Amino acid sequence: MDLPSWIYPVKRLVTSEKVGQWCLLPYIDHPGGCPNYGIAAKCPPHAPAVGKFFDLSKPLWLVHSEFNLAIHIAKMEKKHPEWTLRQCKCVLYWQSISRKQLKERVQAALFLGANRSTLIPEAMGVNVFVTARIAGLQLEPIKRLSICRHVAMIGSQINGQMSLF
Repeated sequence: MDLPSWIYPVKRLVTSEKVGQWCLLPYIDHPGGCPNYGIAAKCPPHAPAVGKFFDLSKPLWLVHSEFNLAIHIAKMEKKHPEWTLRQCKCVLYWQSISRKQLKERVQAALFLGANRSTLIPEAMGVNVFVTARIAGLQLEPIKRLSICRHVAMIGSQINGQMSLF
């Protein structure tokens, strides 16, 4: 079966307990890392490990959104010539569009027989960058990002539990 270009079967799942700790790495205006760490149920350390959420004996798929950040930046520079590059790429102006597309694609991908999903597989210990590369999906490093791809994972629940996380 030919899959849409935004669905990739997981060939090898790469995980580590250290992945959740990446959320604590400092970034601009967030010296303590992500403000959701330790607060949101879907985020580390509260998020379940991937093997406690998905039946790893059954197929898993990566589903991704695609947002052309380079085009967005060019539009913002034209619309707001006084803005800095940082202002033009600010996630407040575009991330919700990418996340909405991701949620729509996850719902559309359930035809594969999946009945469970996570929009934040890295919170469950999945090294998304490496797992995606092995599956054939090349993700751009954040410093050179021109096409933003948010990545979700879909699969089967364990012991008949139905849930979208």
